[in-house]
Amino acid sequence: MNDLIARLGQDHRRLAQLLRLLEGLLDEFRDGLEPDYELMCELMEYLIDYEDQVHHPSEDLIFERVLAQEGPGHAVLTQLMEQHRSLMLLNRRFKESLEGIVHEEVLRRDEVERQGRTLIAQLREHMQLEEQRAFPLAQACLSEAAWSELLAAAPNVQDPVFGQDDPERFRMIYKQLNLAREG
Repeated sequence: MNDLIARLGQDHRRLAQLLRLLEGLLDEFRDGLEPDYELMCELMEYLIDYEDQVHHPSEDLIFERVLAQEGPGHAVLTQLMEQHRSLMLLNRRFKESLEGIVHEEVLRRDEVERQGRTLIAQLREHMQLEEQRAFPLAQACLSEAAWSELLAAAPNVQDPVFGQDDPERFRMIYKQLNLAREG
């Protein structure tokens, strides 16, 4: 496995952790409790800043390179690239709803929960499609030289939560993940 695919796979495993955390917070919300909205907003900020700005653009570089070649699998790659754009919109819309709650706007709980659940389900389905179809296709189609070029071209930004021992910006997420490891 090459370094870029390994990094993207690691991102997926980390994102799955964060989705479980968000899902638990949504369960509290569904049950009429008041979950940690600031933590939920921070999770969404992470998705917008890292997933939308680093992770998905790295995948798009790979998919575009495969699409430039003759061969099978183009429909799934095009679908995944379209999903990157729709996921970005879902991330932003859900974050805006959460911020609305924090600022005491009147929002329907069921609608906000639906937004969160839809986002989680679509992200999980999206990652599964990438892992099962897109990544193997790319590995089969691209040469080592192409992978080296893609690795050099991909955004190389340290993960702001998982890539540091004690991040400043995403302190609430980091704290929650450490509590989960200890518990």
